[in-house]
Amino acid sequence: MKRSVPVLLYHHISPDRETTPLSFEAQLRSLLSAGHQCLSMNDVLQIMRGEKTQSGPAFSLTLDDGYRDNWEHAFPVLQKLSIPATIYIVTERIGTEGFLSWENIKVMAASKLVTFGSHTHTHRHFVRRDPYRNLQDELTKSKSLIEKELQTPCDHLAWPWGDYETEWLSVVRKLGYSSTATTLAGANASGTNPYELRRINIRRGSTEWLASRLRWNEYAATAAAFGFFYGWDRRAKVWWNNESPYSHG
Repeated sequence: MKRSVPVLLYHHISPDRETTPLSFEAQLRSLLSAGHQCLSMNDVLQIMRGEKTQSGPAFSLTLDDGYRDNWEHAFPVLQKLSIPATIYIVTERIGTEGFLSWENIKVMAASKLVTFGSHTHTHRHFVRRDPYRNLQDELTKSKSLIEKELQTPCDHLAWPWGDYETEWLSVVRKLGYSSTATTLAGANASGTNPYELRRINIRRGSTEWLASRLRWNEYAATAAAFGFFYGWDRRAKVWWNNESPYSHG
C-alpha cells in the first residue's frame, strides 16, 4: 500500500493548555519509539512530488501562529529529541505580547531544526461574504519580511483557519511558495498536490489518541477515507451557510 505522511498541527505548547510541554514530549517520544521518522517539510514535499521514497512510517510537525510558548516550551523539546518542525508565523504579530520575537525566531532558525513559513501578514479571517481584496499583498509582505530577517527563502505557507479558494493557488505559485497547508484531513502521499497539504489538528495531549490518528493516516487509502468522513460538518457550513468551515487558525 502507498504510504502517506501525517502532518501534525499544534498551536500552543504551554502548562496551562491542553498540550503541555510534558504531553508534547510524551507524544513525540511515543511516535519515535514506535518507529516513526520525523520529516522536515521539504522531505514531505519531495515525497509528494515523487522525488523521494518513503519506506516506513513517518510524520511531520507544524505549529501555527508563532506563539511565544513555542520558544519557551516547544523548542527545548525539539532540541532534546532532534526533531525538525515548521512554524508558520503571522508577521504583523512578531514582537507583540504573547508572540515570538525576531530574536527568538533567528535562534531557532540557526539551529537548523526549525523552518519558518508564512501564516499571512495579518491573519485575517477569510469568509466568503467578505473576501480578501489584497491577498497578494498579504502573502508578499509576509514572505518578504521573513526572507529579509532570516536571509533564507520562505517556501511554505499555511492559510489562516486553513481556509482558501482554489483559484488562490495560482497566486501562491506565482509568488514562489512551494507548499500551502490546510486544516483538512486526508492523504499526503506521492502524487498529491503540495499546495493542498493535509494536517491533523492536535487537540489532546493523549499519546493513545494521537497513535489512533496516525494509524488511520499512515497509508494513503485509509488517510483519504478518514479525510472524507472527518469534518463533514465543516463542509456543510460551506454549502449551507456560505461561511468558513474552520475553527482553528
